[in-house]
Amino acid sequence: MSAVGITGPQAPTRHLNRWWYVATGFLTLLFGTSTVNVLFNILGKPMTEEFGWDRSIIANGLSVETVMVGISIVILGFLIDRFGPKVPSVPMALTFGIGLMLMAALPNNEMLFFALCIVIGAGAGAVNPVAHSTVVSAWFQDRRGTALGILMAGLGACGVLMPYLANWVLGIGGWRMAFLVIGAVCTIIPASVYAFITRMPAEHDAEREAARLQGRVAGESLLTVARKYRQFWLLSVAIFLVSSATFGLMSQVVPMTTDKGISQTTAVSVLSVLSLSSIFARLLVGYLLDRFYAPLIGSIIFALCAIGVFLMITSTEVGLLFLGSALIGLGLGSEGDLAAYMVSRYFPKHSYGRVLGFIYFLYAQGAAFGIFLLGQIYSATGSYRAGALPIILLVGIGIVCLLMMGSYRFTLDHKEVNAIEEGRTTTASPATH
Repeated sequence: MSAVGITGPQAPTRHLNRWWYVATGFLTLLFGTSTVNVLFNILGKPMTEEFGWDRSIIANGLSVETVMVGISIVILGFLIDRFGPKVPSVPMALTFGIGLMLMAALPNNEMLFFALCIVIGAGAGAVNPVAHSTVVSAWFQDRRGTALGILMAGLGACGVLMPYLANWVLGIGGWRMAFLVIGAVCTIIPASVYAFITRMPAEHDAEREAARLQGRVAGESLLTVARKYRQFWLLSVAIFLVSSATFGLMSQVVPMTTDKGISQTTAVSVLSVLSLSSIFARLLVGYLLDRFYAPLIGSIIFALCAIGVFLMITSTEVGLLFLGSALIGLGLGSEGDLAAYMVSRYFPKHSYGRVLGFIYFLYAQGAAFGIFLLGQIYSATGSYRAGALPIILLVGIGIVCLLMMGSYRFTLDHKEVNAIEEGRTTTASPATH
């Protein structure tokens, strides 16, 4: 039934307005944390040439920033559940963007460079999906999967748009102007979205405020959730392992392809197909989540991803490499949607931010582990081929974890399924006597 039939004449306005949270969230992620990876890749070479640095300095800076991103995501998740998304996200978004802008004034000082990487990473939690996923999940019941899919597509779109934007500004005014201009955009847009648009439903804020007045935090603590719900560990392990496989391979697609005697241009095209496939996957999986059981969707997508891993590592045929890349992109693009949706169906609504924040932290750490694992395999064997079996095994374990998730614990309107069933049983009991 539509919202119009339930809530009267005001429902259409509410139904229309809630899509602004999706659109503006997409815009935030379009200029979000993926920007850092792009800028360091494109601007890193002219930076090192000007300063006379080794390229490893830029790579180490990106690693430092990535670690800080994971920490900031966890902290933001806790703050969202306590204060709502706006209060912590505005200053964090400003920190992220201003940190990028300050790179434009960087002197030849490695320690200052690493310090700015820490600052950027500390603010990057706000330009990850956690805050906007919390908002979208709160506003959407009937089309939550679709809304989350559109929102998450902003991450993939950033990977497609930002390289062209960065390269264009670099050609006009050099790497310092690129950091300044893009940093300004990454300051203004996300902070403005959080300050002037982002908000939770009134009833959600009222529940959180009532809990605060009683001297407690709404929802269950992360420790309580971890003890009470086995799905917490199953989902965490699944996301960590599949992230290891997808991001680990994504980081090595170009050298893995050129090692087979294939041209650099073709190798870059293979990587582009992976990125485009990830955007398509976010939209497709979001649509499917509104219609089918999420762990089953995830299992099928991840199984296809495992096939892609095998093709990418073992095949020398260009067509099969493109197919493998597309299948890996499906896995890469679906993880964020699946995590955001399943957290809303297996855990209490006022614990959403802290649980999703922790899982996204593992998502980032899984990526780092996958990159490390493939690097070690290549160093030990001189080839990526030996990595096929362990990476497929990681995906396989992730699939098993998803299949063990069981029935949803919460309905789309955040009611606990067991409580509803108990209520029905209690109501029906008098009729049986």
